[in-house]
Amino acid sequence: MEFISSAMMGIFQEYFLRNIPHFAALRHKDYAYTWGASALGGASAWTFLIASQWFVLERSDQSAMVGWFTFASMIPFLVASPFGGLLADRIERKRLTIYTQILGVGIVACAAVLSFLGWLELWHLYVLAFLAGSCRTTQEASIVSLITNLVPREDLLNAITLNSATRHGSRVIGMSILIISGVSQTITFGTSEFLIGSVIFGIASIYLILKVKRNSIGEISNQPNLFKGIWEGVNYVYSRRVVAIFIILVAFHCALAMSFDSILPGFTKNRLSSVDETILAVLIVSFGIGSAAGTFLLAGVRNDRRKGLILLTMGISSGISPLLLGFSFGISTAFASTLIMGATESVFMALTATYVQLVTPDRLRGRVTSLYILHAGGVMAFANLGYGYLADIYNAPNVLIVTGILFLVFFAGMSFSDPILKSIYKGKNISALAS
Repeated sequence: MEFISSAMMGIFQEYFLRNIPHFAALRHKDYAYTWGASALGGASAWTFLIASQWFVLERSDQSAMVGWFTFASMIPFLVASPFGGLLADRIERKRLTIYTQILGVGIVACAAVLSFLGWLELWHLYVLAFLAGSCRTTQEASIVSLITNLVPREDLLNAITLNSATRHGSRVIGMSILIISGVSQTITFGTSEFLIGSVIFGIASIYLILKVKRNSIGEISNQPNLFKGIWEGVNYVYSRRVVAIFIILVAFHCALAMSFDSILPGFTKNRLSSVDETILAVLIVSFGIGSAAGTFLLAGVRNDRRKGLILLTMGISSGISPLLLGFSFGISTAFASTLIMGATESVFMALTATYVQLVTPDRLRGRVTSLYILHAGGVMAFANLGYGYLADIYNAPNVLIVTGILFLVFFAGMSFSDPILKSIYKGKNISALAS
């Protein structure tokens, strides 16, 4: 069986990927396994998240309570990511990914058992979401740091872009099963079944990452002072303008354009008259399809000027797309809007992540990656919490419209005033700007 799978992988890489620039990084076998593991790990995380969000909404009938659950799942990106990044520089990265995925699977399995027994309560999900989020943020730092060592520099944008596609596109995998359950007359899945599905995706992810042969570790000295190690990463980020500008962009982008997780269940229930998770799953799949399509197209781009213009275009579009969703009154227009949101927001995030990785030394890669994640996920934790309360008062569509406008204003101001961004838009190489 091992021989057959290796032979099939070799044939796929030789004849299908050799002449397709969009899949250049997948020609490297270790990266291909890591990419698959990341996709299945993402499917596990999103299946757990979406199934739990609807469970919370049904139990509480309040977007604010969904906001608290989303906060619990995302706040680890703020409080745990610095330590996760330090671990990604001190522990062999493949091993760290395996450890965190095993722990994450165990956490979701606990939720599944409680659900099957009928004992699952909201506070259980909040605690388990925090623990699962802590595993996920450490895993994100270790995987991103690992993949930069699995491909040559010329394939780095492609590798990071394809990995970004798994981060958001993996929503499609679990949510497609939920949609089938929703429209089928014979197949019905509840929270328990979806939690089991999340566990299965996680186990499959572990299997693939175990097949990676390359080892990767940062060059950090074994200094006993934990906080000094973390501070070294913080100092690198904020003392280099070329890195800091993208970190700031990501923070505002995630706060104003991407923090819709807590209000989307209420949006589907109140604006689109949804009676179960099916329409929510349709919109999540739409976002995932848009993410996969957008990042796939970006993966073939190598010209610096073109990348700069894409960054500018996607930044503007990331502010417009929430407006489109906010003004949607039917499933078809909401589907189209989330499709555009997925494409524009994922491409924007993939580009900013690539620019940061290109100017980060390997010895600091885990910590810098974790700080990138901190500014993204940490901000989203508080934004989702606040937007959940605001949606109960002012309705979800109004929140989407106002936040979209605010991001447009912010991004326009940054684009017109910051010299580094203006140089990027004109095609200046990021490495030259960093030197």
